[in-house]
Amino acid sequence: MQDDTVLAPNVEVLPVVDGVEDDSCWKCASWQSIGQVWIPYGAQLDTEDYVGNYKVVWSSKTNLLYFLIDVRDSKFVDGYEPGVTSDIYNFDIVEVFIDEDASGGPHVFDGTGEVGREWGTNAANAFAYHIYACFPKEGEVTHEHFVGDMGGTGWSDVKTFNRADHLPDFALSRTGKTAVWEFSLIVYNDTYKENNKNAARVTLTPGKVMGLSVAYCDNDHPEKTPKVRDFMFGSVREPSPGNLHWKNADYFGRVKLVSTLPKESH
Repeated sequence: MQDDTVLAPNVEVLPVVDGVEDDSCWKCASWQSIGQVWIPYGAQLDTEDYVGNYKVVWSSKTNLLYFLIDVRDSKFVDGYEPGVTSDIYNFDIVEVFIDEDASGGPHVFDGTGEVGREWGTNAANAFAYHIYACFPKEGEVTHEHFVGDMGGTGWSDVKTFNRADHLPDFALSRTGKTAVWEFSLIVYNDTYKENNKNAARVTLTPGKVMGLSVAYCDNDHPEKTPKVRDFMFGSVREPSPGNLHWKNADYFGRVKLVSTLPKESH
């Protein structure tokens, strides 16, 4: 499980986003476990099937967060096609949940009335990034990615946005049963509008606290069609019935931006 408050240091030397874990900046951050079983809730973690961890840093030079996610999985399943295949979470993907002001609350729709009370009145209250890429061949890397996030005004008006441009730098590499995601992330606040993104971009500063969790969706049956998710693992504990992050930011963990990490945290 990730720390109660993850400390993300400001890095002077930026990572080369190539899916390789050899950048000096990653030595400045602590690994956080993506090891809580959200689906099926209460199941035991089989470390022979899956182990996942992540690191996060930030840069005052670029005004970006940077993530490194390392997953060992017995089988990697891709093949997602927007609007054609089953839902994105039924494939092997990573998810990043971020709530810029750590305000919590529902964040699915721009709803009104009962829909708004249950599912949110502002979908930009928090972001649930479903990050998909086709797994490259052994020893190779891909920079192509799709980042799904839900919006709309209600269940009769569901919209799926591709927010790949929120991750301006992206790489996924694979070596055997290990895949490494490395990417940058722009942080937006809850005034975000698709037609005026820059107005909602946040300036990152030391001391800033945000809601943050990371998850991994795991499909262990590439031979099955349509694809169906077998497990979902998260970086924080959730109450029963689990899988609550996608709709409510109350369950997100916390990250604090700092200038440097205390020595004992490395």
